[in-house]
Amino acid sequence: MITYSLQLLALVALLAHQIVIVTPFKVLAPCKALPRTSSVLNRHTDTALSSSRRTFLSRTSSLIPLTFLAQLPQPARAVGPVKVPLTVKSYSARVCPPDRPIPGEKAMKGMRGLCVTVKATITSPTEKRPPLTKVGVYGFITDSVTGESVLANNPDLSTDAGQFTIIESVGKEDVDVEFDFIAAVPKEIDVTQFDNGIQPLKFASLKLVSFPGGQQYGAISPCEMDEFSMECEDWENENGKYEKADYMIKSNERTKGR
Repeated sequence: MITYSLQLLALVALLAHQIVIVTPFKVLAPCKALPRTSSVLNRHTDTALSSSRRTFLSRTSSLIPLTFLAQLPQPARAVGPVKVPLTVKSYSARVCPPDRPIPGEKAMKGMRGLCVTVKATITSPTEKRPPLTKVGVYGFITDSVTGESVLANNPDLSTDAGQFTIIESVGKEDVDVEFDFIAAVPKEIDVTQFDNGIQPLKFASLKLVSFPGGQQYGAISPCEMDEFSMECEDWENENGKYEKADYMIKSNERTKGR
């Protein structure tokens, strides 16, 4: 019984980082074998503590991202752009009004503009998608017979699935979307022979892309080209006073508009 008590007291003393053995009678001098025992116990204790720390940290590190992300609001999780693939269901075209001319190179080649309305379906799951605003529509659109691009901002297909229009908003649960764009069509093509008002088109790499904060390139109006032109005045008569919008590319204040 005394031996057991001495061993217990020695263990308590070691845990308190002392190297003396306390007895009911007197304080004994340090034992020669004690440092070796202390070293062994310390090694075992350090090993156990290190193992416990590693286990705790590994479990904690695996749990923190899940619990942290679970508490974040849905839009905050989308740090980068949100990309949503699309599949075209139908499209139809009509002659564009005067305030929607063909911008860019196609206008100089004697093309005519057709305003095309596209109905498409979102092909990705909706449960993890946040509500989107100012959503850019990207992709290639070509004449299915000639292979020529009908997009005025990508006439030679050199742009990698560039943006060609914007959708104002896409709800979290939305599956179907609708958008329109200006197609540049050769004047010699008789579009009246087609039921949907335009020759067969091929859509490739079609997707929605939403950047944080709804930053996108803006749609071009005659006022964007020249706000003092007659075309801009006609556009304002139909759409209201023209106001410059903030798009992804803004003027640098340091350059003073240069």
